[in-house]
Amino acid sequence: MPVDQVAIFAQTEGDRWFERNRASLTRCDVAHDFPLRLIELYNLQPRSVLEIGASNGFRVAALAARGVRDAVAVEASAAAVRDGEARFPDVQFIRATADAIPLHRTFELVIVNFVLHWVDRTRLLTSVGEIDRLVADGGYLLLGDFHPARPTRVPYHHLPDQAVYTYKQAYGIVFRASGLYQPVAMLSGDHADHDLRADVPEDDRVATWLLRKSLQGNYAERRREQP
Repeated sequence: MPVDQVAIFAQTEGDRWFERNRASLTRCDVAHDFPLRLIELYNLQPRSVLEIGASNGFRVAALAARGVRDAVAVEASAAAVRDGEARFPDVQFIRATADAIPLHRTFELVIVNFVLHWVDRTRLLTSVGEIDRLVADGGYLLLGDFHPARPTRVPYHHLPDQAVYTYKQAYGIVFRASGLYQPVAMLSGDHADHDLRADVPEDDRVATWLLRKSLQGNYAERRREQP
């Protein structure tokens, strides 16, 4: 039977990942957090923010502290959600995976940072569709992940006995190919230290895209020819 990576991370590995990284998830260092850095550089002032794969909501909480009143965090790990609810009362938490989010409204800013490389390939396009569904027309998508020259599959070292992989590819291209998202900016650097650097080996290069959604504005108008 094929491995369902979404189920593995929702049921066990998401909690384990959170416990391994708990100490570093209490606050945001803007200098080394590409999503927050892009928000500052472009002076984005969204009234509503959703982060998908938010862990304990530390990044959304940083935005709530700056005045965002509608701050929502979606996370698969029960341990991360419990920690976030205790630590960040200004954030609404929803436990869900990226392919099935129980929300029925849109947000001016959606953040998806280092999530899609975990997603089972059978659920990738469903997850992309869910993300798009939640970005408002005229809103922004902040999408961070690995950024190799071509799609790459790497065995997940924490589960060596199972066929679990991380899938590294330029996910911003998927959204751009729809014709609905235009690039505003992209920051790239090193996965280890999140410094802005050009000389990063391909396997360690990461990128965060700032994309703006427009349902009609990206289409060139062609007048119908008269008979």
